[in-house]
Amino acid sequence: MPRSLSEKNRCIGYTTCSECLQLAGCAWCSKKNFLNNGKTLARCNPVDWFNSNDDHLLEESCSGSIIYSTINTTIETIKDEALGQEGSGNQLKPQKILVKTSPHKPVNFQIKFRRVSGYPVDLYYIMDLSTSMKASKEKLVNLAASLADAMRNITTDFRMGFGSFIDKPISPFANEMQPLKPYLFRHHMKLSKDATTFALQVNSAPTFDNLDSPEGGLEALMQAVVCTQEIGWRSNSHRLIIFSTDAPYHLAGDGKLAGISLPNDESCHVLQDGDGRFYYDHFRWLDYPSMAQISRQIANNSMNVIFAVPGSMVMTYRDLSSRLLGASVGELTNDSANIVALVQDQYNKISSSVKLTHRASEYVSVSYSSSCSTNGQPINTNRCDGIKTGSTVTFDVTIIVKSCPRRSNFEEVIEFFPVGVNEVVTVGLDVICQCPCEEKDQSTTRSECSGAGQYMCGYCVCDPDFSGSSCECEGGNARKPNPLAKGCKPPHQGNTSSFPNCSGRGSCICDAACNCHSPPGRKVWGDYCECDDFACPVSPINEQVCSGPEQGTCPCNGGGVCECKPGWQGNSCQTKCPKSQETCYESGIAQGAMCSGRGTCNCGKCLCNKTKDGDPYTGNFCEIPPCKELKECVQCKAFKTGPLAEYDCRGCEFDVSLVKEIKETKEGDQICSFQQYQDGLYCNFFFIHNRLKMESVIPVGEKGECSEPPNVIAIVSGVSGAILAIGLLLLLLWKILTTIHDRLEYAKFLRDRELAKWPRGENPIYKQPTTVFLNPAYTTGSEN
Repeated sequence: MPRSLSEKNRCIGYTTCSECLQLAGCAWCSKKNFLNNGKTLARCNPVDWFNSNDDHLLEESCSGSIIYSTINTTIETIKDEALGQEGSGNQLKPQKILVKTSPHKPVNFQIKFRRVSGYPVDLYYIMDLSTSMKASKEKLVNLAASLADAMRNITTDFRMGFGSFIDKPISPFANEMQPLKPYLFRHHMKLSKDATTFALQVNSAPTFDNLDSPEGGLEALMQAVVCTQEIGWRSNSHRLIIFSTDAPYHLAGDGKLAGISLPNDESCHVLQDGDGRFYYDHFRWLDYPSMAQISRQIANNSMNVIFAVPGSMVMTYRDLSSRLLGASVGELTNDSANIVALVQDQYNKISSSVKLTHRASEYVSVSYSSSCSTNGQPINTNRCDGIKTGSTVTFDVTIIVKSCPRRSNFEEVIEFFPVGVNEVVTVGLDVICQCPCEEKDQSTTRSECSGAGQYMCGYCVCDPDFSGSSCECEGGNARKPNPLAKGCKPPHQGNTSSFPNCSGRGSCICDAACNCHSPPGRKVWGDYCECDDFACPVSPINEQVCSGPEQGTCPCNGGGVCECKPGWQGNSCQTKCPKSQETCYESGIAQGAMCSGRGTCNCGKCLCNKTKDGDPYTGNFCEIPPCKELKECVQCKAFKTGPLAEYDCRGCEFDVSLVKEIKETKEGDQICSFQQYQDGLYCNFFFIHNRLKMESVIPVGEKGECSEPPNVIAIVSGVSGAILAIGLLLLLLWKILTTIHDRLEYAKFLRDRELAKWPRGENPIYKQPTTVFLNPAYTTGSEN
């Protein structure tokens, strides 16, 4: 077997072209008859099997019909506006791409990013207003103007807003009996350029006492992220959230302490009360959000979150920020005096790096590479650090469709975006999962499939209730059923599922008959393809098995020996026989019969016949008869018995000699026997017959092996004695069992008598013959 076919086929098992090509490195053969040595091959094979340098077997068998992919990949740029320069414009290009591809084919394109100088910035400050943060709140009031000035040095288009949080105003999280009603999240100020109003809103916000240490900050953060209209987030701005606290946070599941089990719905629930203030009103019904929910909404809304916390909380929020996309941590002093420097420093870190990410389904894999941080040497990364405002960063993106969700084609939209930047590159993905030969009009190909199916990609797709390689079977039976059909497995293997149909060397037609697959130059046949001519020799003259059907045949189970036709001889029937038949006569062609009248002459040699009993004649001229034909002459010659005795052994041309012991002494000797009645007994007598040479004197045993007649008296006596012995044995067994039973019953009686509790003279079952009745209402006359 060629090397390629002897290796394990990792593509085997895929029966359609589209399924095959969804596995990486597999190709499909769409040739109608894809055969190797007469045997149908698997159509789905590794690509290198079709292109093997040292074995082109599959390539030759499927020449011109190999399908490597469903379609050639095309990339079309739909929108490619230039990058912005100052204060506005695109930060990503291209903006929209259309890709048409097939599974497992890499799609490569570039995405460029430029951080525009003076780009608009929206900063929302959300602060913990529990009592412990009172000093930080007062410091923020004093530094509000400084914070606004610092940000305006970065961009002229800067806006800021303010919100605060405490915790769910229900037990056990907050004290509901405070003079001022606590809240979870309050939106104090919409994004605005007015730093004075910002300072006034911060200053007027009261602080509250809390019952437990963790706060409801993550639920407040969720509202600040998703309430786009209420907060005033712009679509074309860099969005920043400063989250300031000195306490840990509640997570999903903590709400169960207050009987809240409904998961957070990641929606905006900030409403305006009668006094014009904006509050979060679903704190009683929705649980705290999980980290995954917060991370998802930060990414979806292109936010950057800066956690401004004291040193004791840095590790806690650093762990949180590592799980959130676009989050970082800055350390505050005890009174938050460094808030301006912290915000400015964190913003510079954010703006000097870019991380490209994406949103895609599980059927698509995405990889990145860039040379932005390696002196021109590209590495696999989606992040670039130390970039300058106005400089351009290029990312090489590779998309690979790993699999199709179903057999048919599908479309998907992939969004690429820098973390914290509200711009996307949209890639429309059109994935072709079906092979071209599965999509074309099949109306003209039904004739290839017996009119009961459609021909596609080299095979028939049968209509319901039809089967077979050419859809020739209906309802599991032949469309023209043959009552003499034998099936596809031998009778003794009919119920064995492991035994292959047609001996694994043919195809089963409608579970009724085998269509055997013969390799070139050889033949496989039989009801179950059980016969072949692989063992028979090939003629060196014409290179055919047994020199071809006109000169010889290879019989089934013939041990690899050719049966030559008349006129031919040799191990492969390659030699023509001589025309003369003289060598088939024992005494010359002028005298006697050919082959002694017991055979035919073939190629100058006698082919001896067989007797009615199936015993063959032997000898070069078929002159030696089998044992049974010599029996009557031996009886007559040796013992003057048998049917020839009255004719004085007429026709018996040999003599006999009586010997005491019969044994084989020469090559070809055979011990023969016959039976005759002697001295009231049936005896077997033996003689020696040589199958290679007819002897003139045949040795015969003088004494036979006689069988003694049966002793009737002994047999009858033995049977009668056996019956009598068995009867006596059964009677003895019965007597033993009854004795044991009686003794057990008597022992039980004695135990019951010993346990009796009544006196010896009293009968326990005796009852008095009179009965006395008393009237409870009766009284004597003296009592009245």
